Amino acid sequence: METAAKRVRAGDPTNNDRLSALPDDLLRHVLAFLPSRRAVQTGVLSKRWTGLWRSVRRIDIKIDDVNSRYYGSSYSKEKWEKAENFINNLLTFHDAPTLDAFRIVIGSNHEDLLPTINRWVCRGIKYRPADVEIGYYFHGVYKLPHLGSASTALLKKLYLFGVYLDDHFEKQLRSGCPVLEDLTLQECWTYFRDIHSSTLRKLVLRECYGSSEMLVIRAPALVSLTIFTLYRKIGVTLDGPMNHLVNASICPFDGRSSNPSRVSLLGSMFNVTNLELICLSAEVMLDKELDKYPSFTNLKTLSMTSCLDTKTFLVDGRLGSSCDPHEKFNALARLLHKAPNLERLTLENCWVQLAPKTEVMKIQMMQRI
Repeated sequence: METAAKRVRAGDPTNNDRLSALPDDLLRHVLAFLPSRRAVQTGVLSKRWTGLWRSVRRIDIKIDDVNSRYYGSSYSKEKWEKAENFINNLLTFHDAPTLDAFRIVIGSNHEDLLPTINRWVCRGIKYRPADVEIGYYFHGVYKLPHLGSASTALLKKLYLFGVYLDDHFEKQLRSGCPVLEDLTLQECWTYFRDIHSSTLRKLVLRECYGSSEMLVIRAPALVSLTIFTLYRKIGVTLDGPMNHLVNASICPFDGRSSNPSRVSLLGSMFNVTNLELICLSAEVMLDKELDKYPSFTNLKTLSMTSCLDTKTFLVDGRLGSSCDPHEKFNALARLLHKAPNLERLTLENCWVQLAPKTEVMKIQMMQRI
């Protein structure tokens, strides 16, 4: 391999191209911060840059940029084919043995293009990336293909947006991702019943849709859990010990989910150190079933936002609530009783509907302990 000094002497006589004089590995590292299209375009800078993109350990494809550039206001098959050829060549001639990251963001809602997108995803996964992001802006249309255990053997982080997931995804998590640590599902269609992983440390479920069945989470190594508005009728439950769970943020499921599932989920948080609750009703905290769960002896920080309403209902398609001040205080007192070592309490928008100003002032003084 040529030394940096030799490359400088062989280049511009003024020796001003210091960037090209850097080692190949460092240049590849720099190119990894660019979208793949930009990384390929650096080949026109000089012969020194030609072909470097092929061994960059990151592939980043944004088809929403392609969409705006090639489609305009209407679908153009000819212009799409130009973008398709570029991505096909990118994935065909890329020669890194493995990838640090593979990212593909899709912003086109044309079903006849889905087989092509499927092929891109499968081809990118074959590079055995450690970090994968797949985003489909028109959720519910794109179904994640079967990835195969060999392609996901090195996968540590997975982010999916707007993707349809069935029971094959459940099997993939259980046996095909042996080192997965970080999983985020956002606005996905989750038509499976189980998230089972012995290595998962961080799980985020945000605004996902699902079947009427209970979603069971079996992840004994879990450290951080976020569940925000999961649209499943029965809800979510944690199965097995969660001895490592430290941080949890819970915004219960939509109004269709059952109250017992919310009680079960709250009770399962007994080991956490930091807990954030959003839109959790007073009746969940007052439910006698909560007594069956251990106290929150490790809890140090508790944040509650828009909680303690006693009833929720729909009015003209909008979620409304009613509140009994006494039940609010009873619910809060009961939860605090189960957290004997609590050091900090933050309440936000929990008492805004109370009429007496004095009671509001009292609770404002309790916002931090």
